[in-house]
Amino acid sequence: MTDAETKHILRFILEALKQQAQYLHRQHGWLIAVAESLKANPEMDSALRQHPFYDQGPQPLIPRTDAMIRNIDLLIENLKNRD
Repeated sequence: MTDAETKHILRFILEALKQQAQYLHRQHGWLIAVAESLKANPEMDSALRQHPFYDQGPQPLIPRTDAMIRNIDLLIENLKNRD
């Protein structure tokens, strides 16, 4: 595999990773909205808290996701500029 092919594959992988990070970021926001809506109803809040998957640990920090996407963009640009 040539360097150009390797760079192309790396860019492809980074673009896919970026899309997944953006999708997960949106999903995280959606889940927060759903959880807040459920918590507004005391009966649903009680059922939510009893679910085995409720609150499985610390939430990922949104700034960390934003920084990861910025770093992916920088890596993609770096690979594009080396062609």
